[in-house]
Amino acid sequence: MLVGRWAQVTVVERNRRQLLTARDRPQPVRVETPAGPVERAVGELRVGDVFAVRSGQVVPVEARLETPVATVGTAWISGEADPRDCRAGARVPAGAVNLGLGDIRLRTARPWAGSLLAQLLQPVTRDAYRHRFLEKVIGGYLIGILLVATAAGLGWWLGTHDAVRTWSVVTAVLVVSCPCAIGLAFPLADEMATTALRRAGVFVRESDLWPRLARIRKIIFDKTGTLTLETPGLANPAALVGLAPPARAALAAMVRDNAHPVSRSLHENLLALDLPADPEPAGDLTEEPGLGVILRNRDGGWTLGRPGWKNWRAGSLHPASNEMKSDQAGGISDPALQDVTHDTEFACDGVVLARFRFTDAVRTDAAAEIAALRARGLEAFILSGDRRAKVDLMTSSLGLRPDHGLAEATPQEKADWLGRNDARDTLMLGDGANDSLAFDAAFARGTPVIHRGVLEGKADFYYLGRGLAGIRRLFEVNDARRRTQAWLLAFSVAYNLLAVGLAVAGRMSPLLAAVLMPASSLVTLAIVAGGMRRWLAR
Repeated sequence: MLVGRWAQVTVVERNRRQLLTARDRPQPVRVETPAGPVERAVGELRVGDVFAVRSGQVVPVEARLETPVATVGTAWISGEADPRDCRAGARVPAGAVNLGLGDIRLRTARPWAGSLLAQLLQPVTRDAYRHRFLEKVIGGYLIGILLVATAAGLGWWLGTHDAVRTWSVVTAVLVVSCPCAIGLAFPLADEMATTALRRAGVFVRESDLWPRLARIRKIIFDKTGTLTLETPGLANPAALVGLAPPARAALAAMVRDNAHPVSRSLHENLLALDLPADPEPAGDLTEEPGLGVILRNRDGGWTLGRPGWKNWRAGSLHPASNEMKSDQAGGISDPALQDVTHDTEFACDGVVLARFRFTDAVRTDAAAEIAALRARGLEAFILSGDRRAKVDLMTSSLGLRPDHGLAEATPQEKADWLGRNDARDTLMLGDGANDSLAFDAAFARGTPVIHRGVLEGKADFYYLGRGLAGIRRLFEVNDARRRTQAWLLAFSVAYNLLAVGLAVAGRMSPLLAAVLMPASSLVTLAIVAGGMRRWLAR
């Protein structure tokens, strides 16, 4: 039974690693050559090659921008949530994402083998954590039963010289001693715990996560994409409600297929309004990288972009807008928030209709969940590559001490922090390539599922949803699992002491032993079902 289980786990794990490795390989890029464009593997790019990156795709190697202007996102590799505007000749780091509507052209400045992205995506083999206590229990149990059977056989033979009686006692000892609590019930408890977590949106990848969790004392959060969502939060959603149907339809057309975080946020908020669908306006959609997008149709020239761009009567009203209150059109009045918010203006023919205010969209239950984790005796830390002002605000809002937030950290600085503070008791939660080195240094690691995740192949578990409830559920389910396995051990010890004692004393026949052994197995299964029932019912 155990050999079969080992073979199954080995095959499944090998196939899973192959799939994750294949998925994480960078996709080929289109390179311009004298003979025309050709597809070339990222590893074959040479310094000076000119290649194209489509909207929403990742720049695979460090390069110089050939296109006049481009907007790229570096949150994935640096932790900076705000997009970056680049002009021709600017250095674009490997791992940056093209946030513009069209393709951008770049010239390779450093080959793939020497790029930061290649280093961050390098797979690292980690030795499996061994549950030494359980190994000692299993080893001691097997040795103990063999010694007891041998001693009982010698004793009965020397005392009676009755070979049949002696063999009956030895057989009864070996049959009635039940390893099922360890060989069957323990793995079943692990599987039921995994199933309970899966229903809560948490997926366990590594079986040695369970013994690791018992040692966790520090939880380290990345900020961008882990404590916050990938898209920024719209701080004044009333600005959308105040738009007239033609304006709302124009805005929807401008943000629907746009990879920019601001556009994705507006698109999500428009869908959340659940208003009657407005007819999509026909028109010509263009972009001025670094500034915004323009839609021209029969209703006028619509613009969405930086404040003051293309607008000559900022703050005035337009017939397409029902109303624009001062807090919708104005900027940020609180100076303390200047560094952590930004505005985007929506206008028609130069007349501002709404000014949308964006902030980091903190996961809905982050404060409550971190407070609950701290109540369990766990310490929480934030390691981020984002600006100090944003990290300080996040640390304060979550009730953490100022020294529990590390800002503007490079991937290597994150890993170094883990190296100094990990006593085989850290759980790292991150989502971007910039967290990869810290993942390698952490004792346990998990990642939220996002559309551009690269850490699932390194994570012990990953989780779904817009909140952090799955992290607390992970520890709660592990508590139930450990209690269940403690009951299993107690029952196993009591049963074996009684049953083996009777067998050694000659009070049990092999037939009775053969009946008691499967009966005890059923009891162990019932203990597992009872111990985990509460969590499976959720």
